[in-house]
Amino acid sequence: MKKQVAAWFLCAFGLMAFLPLFQHSFHPFKLAGLQGAFDKGTPPVMHLTNWFNGNFQQHADMYLKNNTGFNGELVRLRNQADYSLFGNINTNLTLGRENYIYDPNYIKAREGSDLLTDSILFSKTFALQQTKIILDSLHIQLVFCFAPNKANYFPEFLLSASLASEKTSQTYFKNILLKNNVWVIDFDSWFIEIKNTSKYPLIPKYGAHWSTYGASLAGDTLIKTIEKALHKDLVSFSIKEITTSATPHFTDDDYLASLNLMKKWESPLMAYPELSFTNGLKPNVLIISDSFIWNFYDLGIIQNCFSENSKVWYYNKTAFDSQKNNLGALTGKIQKEDIINRDVVLLIATGPSLKDFGYNFFEQFNTAFLHE
Repeated sequence: MKKQVAAWFLCAFGLMAFLPLFQHSFHPFKLAGLQGAFDKGTPPVMHLTNWFNGNFQQHADMYLKNNTGFNGELVRLRNQADYSLFGNINTNLTLGRENYIYDPNYIKAREGSDLLTDSILFSKTFALQQTKIILDSLHIQLVFCFAPNKANYFPEFLLSASLASEKTSQTYFKNILLKNNVWVIDFDSWFIEIKNTSKYPLIPKYGAHWSTYGASLAGDTLIKTIEKALHKDLVSFSIKEITTSATPHFTDDDYLASLNLMKKWESPLMAYPELSFTNGLKPNVLIISDSFIWNFYDLGIIQNCFSENSKVWYYNKTAFDSQKNNLGALTGKIQKEDIINRDVVLLIATGPSLKDFGYNFFEQFNTAFLHE
């Protein structure tokens, strides 16, 4: 009997050791793998130097750890066990009450703990003022949008009490922008105002950004603000039809992927509007934005409301055209021709993005126009 148990144990152990190696070498099973942003690494290359200094062994260890067969499935099994047994999620996100998910950087922005030093605030303020003067001389409107902060919108689901500070990056820069006569749209405050009267969620339970429905309301307000700034009748849109779904689309559950659980959580009913666009002028807009811009593409707002010459500079690092085609990395230097034919320069930022207020656009702009 003992020999049989030992034999079965050895067979099971051998199978457990052999299957991952077999999967890694031949990939016989189609596996989902892990979701989210992470680096799986590259196979190590051995030579005498990195062998004797230990770099090869360290590189090989990390590569095999991230690329072993069934690695993703085992990680998801571990994550599911941690969540089911202890209520923990193995990610840098913060789990709130009723499984609301937050990025801790949004909580820091709410509490003002990420506020920049006075010297940096002064430098960024001065750069903004210079840019505004030059844009005014070129008859180009500057519009700044504060995207909503999920921690401000859903403070009731935070596990720890979090008081909104009166001294945050958002309050500081909003005051500076208004003093310099910049067109400002504070979606963060507005979403809180209409939270209890909105028929559909404006910010998703499992998402980082405004919901698709919330983005449609924001887009309508944005177009109307640009109309006022330009004193022109632009292409506008209305909601033609709304469909609801318990299966989130677009970015409405983008936090869930990084949890890598075995069982996906159920989502509240989300709304997905179909937009109908009118005839009108399409302004030439340069948009410098964080990831809140993608919902406008999903809804067709960028494609239909702005001219084909419009561009999106994602974090002022990567350029996209009006149809969301990736145009490649930006050089960090602005050319005058990037600016002079624009009708509007639009910046969009949420709380955490204000640590890099303007994404260095104002500084690069001033270098192009003041230091030829």
